[in-house]
Amino acid sequence: MIIEVKLNAVYYGFKRPVATFAIQAFYPLPKFDHFIAVDWSARNRASPVRPSRDAIWLAQASAQGRISIRYFRTRHACCGYLRNRLSALAKAGKRVLVGWDFSFSYPKGLAKALKLPKKSSWKNIWQEFHELVEDDDTNRNNRFAVGAELNRRVSRGSGPFWGVPSGQSGIFLGSKKDFRYPVITKKAVLKERRLVEQRVPKMQPTWKLAYAGSVGSQTLLGLPRLYKLRFLEETLRSCSFIWPFETDFDQSLPPEGACIIHAEIYPSMLQFNATDKIPDRAQVRAYIGWLQAGQSAGWLSNWLAEPAGLSAKERKRVVRHEGWVLGVE
Repeated sequence: MIIEVKLNAVYYGFKRPVATFAIQAFYPLPKFDHFIAVDWSARNRASPVRPSRDAIWLAQASAQGRISIRYFRTRHACCGYLRNRLSALAKAGKRVLVGWDFSFSYPKGLAKALKLPKKSSWKNIWQEFHELVEDDDTNRNNRFAVGAELNRRVSRGSGPFWGVPSGQSGIFLGSKKDFRYPVITKKAVLKERRLVEQRVPKMQPTWKLAYAGSVGSQTLLGLPRLYKLRFLEETLRSCSFIWPFETDFDQSLPPEGACIIHAEIYPSMLQFNATDKIPDRAQVRAYIGWLQAGQSAGWLSNWLAEPAGLSAKERKRVVRHEGWVLGVE
């Protein structure tokens, strides 16, 4: 059957005109019982005791319930809470969508440049980061050393990673982008942006590890944590899936029963309460509200489906290597 969905959305602070989507539906996608959104942080020390900006904020709610907000001083504390919360929801048979505000992968070619196995290249990158990254329960971490090591292995110091605080640059990781993309190696050609980042120029390239707006350090410190939640936690690994890598967009979503879908999100694409003194808190609250409204109106399934305009080659690139951002057309 054909379903028409009308949508009036807000992106990047601008109200878009109503758009109509025609969808050929062979079966209705199962609805989510619970939503969680995490605004991540790459702080190198515990955040202040008093809730503050540029820290970890988590918003959650049932499909139509009241939104609650939590503040975490460390990544360790946040993931410990999520492990317990997701385990309880899964045990209760709930279907959960979890959004993480960091990149799930890199432009196609990084796994090949690092000489990792070709199959499931995104997962091999996650596993490699899990083995390389040290990130303790006080937020102390070695992310810049990891960035330098990855550059050494890929190009001997000419990218693709860049950005480090003043005085900490070295042979293999510079404070400035003193090279040009694409970074060409014997094994691969590494572009600056993923396909999804090309569609949304406001998004920062994942290679950038420091300075305003950079998501690179959050990614280096986020992927090992998510890898552990998805693949190493016994109570979660059998019912957890990474969108769109393991779900082929919406083609392989579990049809019933408990499941946890982890997706990359970009909360800055939505309008939020500008009067809140802590933008991170306002953003995750707005994102949960957006998910609730989307499911209630029937168009959340559009964002889980394959985005328009991808060629067969590009689709393969996204699903096998680069991932996508929930909500980007």
